Amino acid sequence: MKKIMLVCNAGMSTGMLAKRIQEASEGTMEVHAYGEAEFINYMDGVDLILVGPQIRHQIPTIEAQVAVPVKAIAPQHYGMMDGKGVYKEIKRILKD
Repeated sequence: MKKIMLVCNAGMSTGMLAKRIQEASEGTMEVHAYGEAEFINYMDGVDLILVGPQIRHQIPTIEAQVAVPVKAIAPQHYGMMDGKGVYKEIKRILKD
């Protein structure tokens, strides 16, 4: 099972999206959302970090702290809370 982390300002707006991605994955992914100030405390086993569009400028800072891929969530998927769309992007990124 892949472990995916969503990171945004406080982890609140991505919480709903995390749930939708997990549902779209039909049990193949574990998805959690955290704020940018706390995400580093929850890195154990994470395969991919997706960053909310509002803090995509933080990607280089996040990349410097972790050893996993860090990508921005597409604004159109984020705005529509499109869990299926983000799930497809995750599969593409991880080549699953």
